[in-house]
Amino acid sequence: MTDNADTAKIFVSIASYRDQFLPFTIEAALSQASHPERLTFGICWQADESENLDKWLEDPRFRIRKYPYQSSLGYGWSRTEVQKLYAGEEYHLLVDSHTWFAEGWDVNLIQQLESKPSEKPLLTTSSPPFTFDDQGKVVIPWAGTDYDGVPLMRCELIPPVGWIDIQMSEKRKTEPHQKTALVCCNFVFTHGRWIREVPEDPAMINAGHESALSARTYTHGYDIYLPDEIQIWHLDYNNYPGGNRHKVWESKTDAWQDDNTREMVRRLHALLFGKEDPKILGRYTLGTERTVDDWAREAGLRLVI
Repeated sequence: MTDNADTAKIFVSIASYRDQFLPFTIEAALSQASHPERLTFGICWQADESENLDKWLEDPRFRIRKYPYQSSLGYGWSRTEVQKLYAGEEYHLLVDSHTWFAEGWDVNLIQQLESKPSEKPLLTTSSPPFTFDDQGKVVIPWAGTDYDGVPLMRCELIPPVGWIDIQMSEKRKTEPHQKTALVCCNFVFTHGRWIREVPEDPAMINAGHESALSARTYTHGYDIYLPDEIQIWHLDYNNYPGGNRHKVWESKTDAWQDDNTREMVRRLHALLFGKEDPKILGRYTLGTERTVDDWAREAGLRLVI
């Protein structure tokens, strides 16, 4: 447990790619926090000419790396750039750049995390959606419905490549301190040391990296818990023009995507399936406190391709 939880800072990690909702997310995090003065933001801002964060550029709580969107190298790279901005904050919140926050989320998440019976707890789930009404006010469409509650996650191994697809389950949390073997990167809350113990692999260019991050987190000895209650919501993509948000592939050649996808698959094969030399992973390897087979068993997977 962190000794100074009442004064501790939270490092809010955001990688944004041409996202019109990034300012909304920043405003929501600050306005809904009980202690906005204890937040620091690390942002990899992959921006186009229409975007503006002038309001926060001189704010000492903000550490921003701005890149023209054409220079982006994908998901893992952008998260790695954010992690370079980490400065030892006691807690770490990982969210997407299109996020809504519960009132008092900062105090609530610290209390949730510190209530877990573990030396290395981590909270995660696939965050439920939010949207906007005709007046632009936030709406939580699942509140009070059968979909309400904390979602479980499920995964599927897709041969022959070996992609492991992590998705929200229709099932909901039913037990206190309920664990999962899966990490969903639209919501992670844990102690800041996770950034240094399980750093993002910049070669993992797409959302398939979540399986690698799940296995690495688990084998480094983290106990992965579903939150006790939802504090973070993820934007329904129908709020983007045409229901489509910008993606890095739009500015890349097919050859770039093919080459980098092959390298990502090669690394997944080394990490999860023992089909490549693990030395290629460098510092982005499994931990030693548990095995990858332990993780697969907890995730309900058979690591055979």
